[in-house]
Amino acid sequence: MSNAFMNWLCRKLIDSKCKQMGLARSTADTVDGRTVYFKGGQGPDMVLIHGFGANKENWLALAPRLMRHYTVWIPDLIGFGESDRPSNARFNIAEQSDRVVRWLDAVGVKSFHVIGNSMGGYMAGALAANFPNRVLSACLLNPAGVAGTEHTAIGRSFAEEGRIILAPSNFKEYEQVIDLCFSGKPPAMPTFMRKYFGRMSIENKGLLDKVFMEFVNPDANVSLNDMVEKTTVPLMVVWGDSDQLVHPSGLATLKQANPAIHDVMLENTGHCPMVDRASLVYKAHLAFMPAS
Repeated sequence: MSNAFMNWLCRKLIDSKCKQMGLARSTADTVDGRTVYFKGGQGPDMVLIHGFGANKENWLALAPRLMRHYTVWIPDLIGFGESDRPSNARFNIAEQSDRVVRWLDAVGVKSFHVIGNSMGGYMAGALAANFPNRVLSACLLNPAGVAGTEHTAIGRSFAEEGRIILAPSNFKEYEQVIDLCFSGKPPAMPTFMRKYFGRMSIENKGLLDKVFMEFVNPDANVSLNDMVEKTTVPLMVVWGDSDQLVHPSGLATLKQANPAIHDVMLENTGHCPMVDRASLVYKAHLAFMPAS
């Protein structure tokens, strides 16, 4: 069967599963392009922001739990997933965060809670720092952007050799990236579905390389340390102690920058706790921001 047919089939299966969960897939157009997103639940608005090279489907384990208390909005960021990939877009953290706000304006969301993972955690910090009149709380899961922390092996590889391991050029490299995101075996997924997400990532390698170079450039981005130090928005930072991509020492660094941070270190947990530790993340968030 052709890749085009398999892509269509996988999309239908995902959307059907999401519909059963109470998540509807929609689109919204802004000056930045078309954003594809999921929406579901009821209650105060909460935005879930995926990380580099990821997509809105990363939140499907955590979203149903949050939907008990919140209306969740889960976008594919511009440049990722099903959303548009404009060639002239810039991807420093401030500009990516501004695009999220323009999308929220388009769909009518004013004030909101936010949870972000990795690059999305960095963006959640930027939203809290730059839009404190709109962000009600921010939860950062294994966030990127922390200055002055130890390097993981992956971080050293980039710093010393310029290798962008997280932008795969073939399926073998894609599976290696997935393995790096978790402590132990990644969550089970049918092979045909994993290949669907792999094709999406591999076909986007050129843009992924550009995005990575722009959002990790310290000359083009304010560090997350500086953002959390200055914001008055309630913050929680959750980190997996076995993160192979962004060093867990970042948690203590952010806590030093802002002692009011609600900090949680999860044992035997990797880079994407909302995927394989969704229950623990949900419980931690309830302790941080009790549901009304």
